[in-house]
Amino acid sequence: MDKYKIASGFAPFSPCADRFNVAGYRDPLSLDEQFSAAARIQGLEGVGLDYPYQFAKPSEVQPLLGKTGLRFVTLEIGLYPDRKWRNGTYTAPDPGIRREAIEMSKRALEVAAELGAEDVLLWPGQDGFDYPFQSDYGRFWKLLVEGIGEVAAHRPDVRIAIEYKRQEPRAHCYVRNAGVLLSLLHELGLDNVGGCIDLGHSLAAGENPGEAVVLLSRAGKLFQVHINDNYRDWDHDLIVGSVTFWETLEFFYWLRRCGWQGWYILDIFPYRIDGGQALQEGVDRTRFLIDLAERVDTEAFRGSLERADVIAAGRELWQKAFK
Repeated sequence: MDKYKIASGFAPFSPCADRFNVAGYRDPLSLDEQFSAAARIQGLEGVGLDYPYQFAKPSEVQPLLGKTGLRFVTLEIGLYPDRKWRNGTYTAPDPGIRREAIEMSKRALEVAAELGAEDVLLWPGQDGFDYPFQSDYGRFWKLLVEGIGEVAAHRPDVRIAIEYKRQEPRAHCYVRNAGVLLSLLHELGLDNVGGCIDLGHSLAAGENPGEAVVLLSRAGKLFQVHINDNYRDWDHDLIVGSVTFWETLEFFYWLRRCGWQGWYILDIFPYRIDGGQALQEGVDRTRFLIDLAERVDTEAFRGSLERADVIAAGRELWQKAFK
């Protein structure tokens, strides 16, 4: 089995807009051009796309997959980039908006199945609150559970990975850390619904990402992994390993220890640097970290962890990392 199963979304080939430059920092590319650019990245084997904002029909994507040889890894449900979702999707106070979000999500599962995606990414980023006394927490949590449950029941054969994030676009997202996600998954109790750990989201949530990997793996609910980096204060989506090297290495180490055999999906936004170069660097670093986690994982190193001997473990880490 290929241990370097690396995929990416197309943010590196997008204009990379932000709230200070809504037009973005580079010219837009067509979907065809984005696929061609991704195919030039050595070691990149798969892609993930947003439905329906990056494409509307499988027929738009299938020829491009065939031409480039890239695999369609995951479909993200577009529950965030439209103003109609400003007050929430599954938890929108307007029942018509909630119904629209649920039905769109069901269609997304159908499209994912037609394209042969390994799973569907569900990020309820607009479901949250910005102020104290803005949310009826119990009511909206119930709506969130019911909405996701209805979507998942529509296609029990399609795996859904729920992604958590502490903040943005809301000041507080309802599904904000690994613990809250596990509570949601327990309440849902569905075999085809699990979790996605975004390395940067875990860092920004104040977690130890390696520990989050273990917790979701113990529950049998680690469905998807995203790779990036930040300064723990915001979701900067930097190239992996740029800032938090040791926590990142531990993240990869525990993925290995937990038997992760899925995809490493790069989720980076290179606003002011060349997107292709940034993505190639991300792929190369991901391969390096997979290899380094394998070199570190010796019987002696495991013994150091079992004894909580940070000196012995640290000595071996430094020797392996900087040999």
